[in-house]
Amino acid sequence: MSTLHTISKSPAKGLLSSCAPLLKQGDALMLLEDGVYYSYQNELDDLLAKGFEVYCLSEDLLARGPADKNLAESKLLDYEGFVDLCCEHDKLVNWF
Repeated sequence: MSTLHTISKSPAKGLLSSCAPLLKQGDALMLLEDGVYYSYQNELDDLLAKGFEVYCLSEDLLARGPADKNLAESKLLDYEGFVDLCCEHDKLVNWF
């Protein structure tokens, strides 16, 4: 049973440190709203190295900063892709 975890708050809230230990094989992480700021930091490197899928909502990323910044290797999705990703997982956990 796979779970899609979503983070919509900025890294200042520290939600990734609570979420990351609970990720299991087959789970994925979706960053949206201010959560896309995690893409500009090294905090995703450990998750990516462990093989977890990390996604960013492209519209939110573009709205919050220049696209030429050094981004983590997260995959960009539009809203349609986000809906598809939700349907691919059995559960959805939103981190607030």
